[in-house]
Amino acid sequence: MGTPESRVKLLESEVEVVKAYFSGLSDEEMQTPSACSDWDVADVVGHLAGQDHASRVRSGLLGDYSPPEGSPSVADHDEDRFSKNIFDRALATRERFGEDLVTYFNQRVDETVEVFKSVTPEDWDNLCYWPPGPEPVHALLNQRIAELTMHTWDIRSVLETNYHISDDSVRVLIEGVDRAARRAFRPDPSLTIPISHRFVIDRPFATRQDIIIGLDGAKVGPAGSEEPDVTFESDGETYVLIMFGRLQVMDALADGRLTFDGNPELAVGFGRRFVGG
Repeated sequence: MGTPESRVKLLESEVEVVKAYFSGLSDEEMQTPSACSDWDVADVVGHLAGQDHASRVRSGLLGDYSPPEGSPSVADHDEDRFSKNIFDRALATRERFGEDLVTYFNQRVDETVEVFKSVTPEDWDNLCYWPPGPEPVHALLNQRIAELTMHTWDIRSVLETNYHISDDSVRVLIEGVDRAARRAFRPDPSLTIPISHRFVIDRPFATRQDIIIGLDGAKVGPAGSEEPDVTFESDGETYVLIMFGRLQVMDALADGRLTFDGNPELAVGFGRRFVGG
């Protein structure tokens, strides 16, 4: 796991690449359907521009992680409503800024980078408001990297061939799979016996993670000592594309990016249980 300071440098580097790329997009490209379901490229840029990490981190650094005005309390959090709010805010941001959307995006991401660069070593664990529950500053930093790089993939993967997420950002995304799994696999009263799925990842670094789906949804953690019901093998990018809802399990199996050992029905069922990352 990288240090927060190294992650700030990664965010800054990714931001500069993305700003340059977005600034070169044509009007036609901005209206192209993205890989993010129901959004075109401009909608994705609106989503990234509409995120408010900077003010939440500023408040957290002052010891305040209460809900900002107009935001729901943690006790009132609902995943479906949370997803709808994200969707609606993206469209509203796009509509509001129109032709100036990329300029606004640049301002917001520059602001976010500067806020994270201002964090002192003793403040990385300060809690910040986040709708599902307070998160430390370092977690919001990782979330911002993950959001930026995954949504950049949503855009660049449809506008150019053979685009790949950087290895350093894949590492951050792997660390954030637990957040994606919470949204992707909802509680299922029919699963009286949990189903365990192991992902064996070979690059950009070797790791093994277990995803256990049961009554209360999904839990992600390091591979345990017990034999799982099914074992998948892939590279890290394939793993995060599956877990963040960009790549279907059946498609990944068909093109050889994903292989499995174990019960075929459970392997296919993993994808069928997926609601959204």
